Amino acid sequence: MPTRKLWNHAIDIKEGFVLKKGKVYPLSRDKREGMHEFISEQLRKEYIRPSKSSQTSPVFFVGKKDGKKHIVQDYRYLNKWTVKNNYPLLLISNIVENIGIKRVFTTMDLGWGYNNVQIKEKNK
Repeated sequence: MPTRKLWNHAIDIKEGFVLKKGKVYPLSRDKREGMHEFISEQLRKEYIRPSKSSQTSPVFFVGKKDGKKHIVQDYRYLNKWTVKNNYPLLLISNIVENIGIKRVFTTMDLGWGYNNVQIKEKNK
């Protein structure tokens, strides 16, 4: 992971937020094993770390078109209490119009991009 910077992403929570333990969804043995494999791999890569937070979010699996399972976390409660960022986005037409004169480009894997966004330490 890149080093932390002053401009790392902050997660601001609305006043009145109460920590809550999320619902535990029962998982079959093979889904539980899949979840443990996924978590072990993410811990090994240091994409995640153990937490002692009182706020938890449920984990479950959804099917993909290829028959594999995709692990999902239900952050609806937390998202409801998160202050949304409000700032104007660039117009795609402006980006496309100016792309020919640019020299530096950046890409972000949208599937796993959240692992590349640094979060302020206090918000972890």
